[in-house]
Amino acid sequence: MKVISKLFLFSTLILFAACATKDSKSNKEEDIPIEQIELEILKTAYPGVDFTLSYDENVSDWVLSVTSYGKTTLLYRTGGKYLTEQQRTNPDHYRKVFSIYNRKTLDPETMTEEQIEKIRNFGSTKNRTTGAVASTAIFTAIYDSETRKSTESHLKTISFLDCGSVVHERIVPVLQRIEEKILLAAQTDSEVQSFLDNLESAGSYSWRAIRDNDARSFHSFAIAIDILPDDWEDTIIYWNFEKTGGNEDWMLIPLKDRWMPPAKVIEIFEDEGFIWGGRWAVWDNMHFEYHPEIIGVEKYKKYFE
Repeated sequence: MKVISKLFLFSTLILFAACATKDSKSNKEEDIPIEQIELEILKTAYPGVDFTLSYDENVSDWVLSVTSYGKTTLLYRTGGKYLTEQQRTNPDHYRKVFSIYNRKTLDPETMTEEQIEKIRNFGSTKNRTTGAVASTAIFTAIYDSETRKSTESHLKTISFLDCGSVVHERIVPVLQRIEEKILLAAQTDSEVQSFLDNLESAGSYSWRAIRDNDARSFHSFAIAIDILPDDWEDTIIYWNFEKTGGNEDWMLIPLKDRWMPPAKVIEIFEDEGFIWGGRWAVWDNMHFEYHPEIIGVEKYKKYFE
């Protein structure tokens, strides 16, 4: 394994770029390898974890070393999927770790027939059972979550928005900041206050796989939270509830008819590194996942387009 001999010094590069012309800045940034950008995003997203990158000439692939909780895991980059050696034998089964997150909710009123059919197929039982799944090996390493026992050794029970929630200890400070911001917003925003007044639960940890496929749910890492209002069973809140209830046109349900947290609450979560399930084509409006590495892509969006 040949360790990278030259790593880009991002602080120096950014300082130089800021003083350069627009054209020279563009040219300079385009010289940055995508592997190095991903490494820098990970270091920023997870400051308590040690990441190093090396190149394995024997398999012609980059290898990411992840050291967390005193344990080191080696993962093959394999096109941005960061897989174990065993997973690397079937890379098409997994999606990339990094992706562009769109902070705008997809509106059915603006969707084309082609988009509608694509979403319908994506949400089909066949695709849900045979399609590519999230690559979670890197999160297993970051959160020391190889087994249920190791995962549960890092769980903390906290009060979040006046609801009891069991979460991974790494995200406790993040949730505390989110709670402070939401409570502050509620002082001047009646919609946020109403959201708090009608909140039933904010559940996180559940050791399970994602419905219909073999991928681990991010609830099993205790880094996903489902926020439910008091009357959630009488609301339109999750695409699959509607589909299994017989509505094959679930993707066409108007945004105004779907329950969702206030825009300010969603913004606060996103600014703190969470992504919201309501942004997905297969929308899950109660669901938030902690993915600062995906939020971190926003700074380098053009490299991931």
